[in-house]
Amino acid sequence: MAARYAQAFSADPAGDDGLDIGLNAEIRSEPGARVSMRVEAFSDEQDALELVLETAQHITWWKSLSYFVAVQGSRGLGPELRIETRDRVHRASQLLYLPDLTRYGVIELWKGGFLNFGAFIGSLPINSFANRGRSIVFRWEED
Repeated sequence: MAARYAQAFSADPAGDDGLDIGLNAEIRSEPGARVSMRVEAFSDEQDALELVLETAQHITWWKSLSYFVAVQGSRGLGPELRIETRDRVHRASQLLYLPDLTRYGVIELWKGGFLNFGAFIGSLPINSFANRGRSIVFRWEED
């Protein structure tokens, strides 16, 4: 996912500038995983980052967005903050405050898989501290 992200955007998700508000692009498009990402201003709390996971109304299988405060290789390390959708729940969100906001965070996306085991979709390193005052919305369009 990070490589696809790098091809779609000029911004560095782990850079010190933060992602551009208004950014809206598909970050994964293949059978079973068509996911878009958009960045919005978050006016409720300028010292927080909001992570949002949405699914289209026809999607009912389990989806998960996990945030880790550190990355090792391209995978999350340390405490996990997770939001999930399933069945009739099509939107979940999580506010991140200090000390969860770090320069070396990572976002992981998962979905329900074979025999109820989670299927890893991808990871995206992110400077969550630089993205304070934003909502980063991941929307699952197709399963």
